[in-house]
Amino acid sequence: MSLENFESFFALIDCNNFYVSCERLFNPALLHRPVVVLSNNDGCIIARSNEAKALGIKMGIPYFKVRDFLKKNKVIVISSNYEIYEDISKRFINIIRSKICFVEAYSIDEAFIELNGVFKKKRFEFCKNLKDEIYRLIGIPVSIGIGRTKTLAKVANKIAKKDKNLNGIFDITGKEEEVLKNFEVKDVWGIGNSKANYLKNIGITNALDLSKIDDSFAKKSLSIRGLITILELRGIKCIKLQEEKTKQKEIIVSRSFGCDIFDYKSLRESVSYFAITAVNNMRSLNLYTKTISVFIASNPFKENFYANQKEVNLDFYTQDVFLILNKVEYCLNKIFKDKIGYKKAGVILKNLSTNQFALGSLYTNLEEENKYNLMKSIDLINKKIKKDAVFFAVEGVDRTWQARRRHAIHRTSEIDII
Repeated sequence: MSLENFESFFALIDCNNFYVSCERLFNPALLHRPVVVLSNNDGCIIARSNEAKALGIKMGIPYFKVRDFLKKNKVIVISSNYEIYEDISKRFINIIRSKICFVEAYSIDEAFIELNGVFKKKRFEFCKNLKDEIYRLIGIPVSIGIGRTKTLAKVANKIAKKDKNLNGIFDITGKEEEVLKNFEVKDVWGIGNSKANYLKNIGITNALDLSKIDDSFAKKSLSIRGLITILELRGIKCIKLQEEKTKQKEIIVSRSFGCDIFDYKSLRESVSYFAITAVNNMRSLNLYTKTISVFIASNPFKENFYANQKEVNLDFYTQDVFLILNKVEYCLNKIFKDKIGYKKAGVILKNLSTNQFALGSLYTNLEEENKYNLMKSIDLINKKIKKDAVFFAVEGVDRTWQARRRHAIHRTSEIDII
């Protein structure tokens, strides 16, 4: 009896050029044209369409270095909009979860699933139907790789993306040796550049050779993580599906500014805005914080670089945005210096807990209840009307400190997706 009858399989579903694909949902004129999406503050290229990749545009390259090249080749440049990307990502994951129970949301545009039972026997057919369903419901093209381990599924996914004849799906099962022989070691999940260079120096350039390394040598030279990768390449399951997210330890909201900030008022507005964003994220996860931290930094490429951070610990856990804003301003006052141009700032909520009363107050008073009801009302208004229909004055109105988004697209309509 085949070993296949006793084991489950993994599949990795990866959205193709995710940020570009999201932008194309709102603007079909972008289809079949070279498109790049920029990072915060229009700094670097973080997504490329296939047409842009064909022009040789590298991932992560600073925008200013290729600005003229992009213009010459009529490449469409778009500032990122992470709120839209996160919304579409949630819908992507929800579609997958509606079809199968065993799902790990690995990143904003990737998900692992475990195929067992009926899904295992018809794994290719199931994945094909899932791929078609995702595209039908949200218009995002995906590639799917299938393998006995998560690492092999990662390899299979890369093959599915590269080979157009596969129509976006590849099952590596039974073809492992042939595929791994032609798969560069630097592209293996879990092998970084430094490890890849080390392996190249000792004559190991492909994934098949890597899979045959002696276990004790692998553990000594590549660490336990490297050994796990090697075992997974052999088809031995070492990395389990993580269906639940690991407990979040902190929430960070920070930005680089479009220009240097010298005045205290603008800097206070920015960190207040970051604090409120962080609190909203925390509340959405039903978490409470006990430690608030603020950091600021000038431009590291200019003279007299200055960076500092201040942290306060509370006696109890809280979601109280008014209290947190008060502590954020206190921290900022302690570290702000005049005559310095600040380039970046951020707020960190640490020591998170799901239990409001952990090591804290044993009761809530009327004032706390009123604050809670007020925040719920603000949430409801902003959800029904638009984001920031109601906001705190301390966040500022003009917000001149916000990051550059010179290539932002005005989206006039919503898309009909579940």
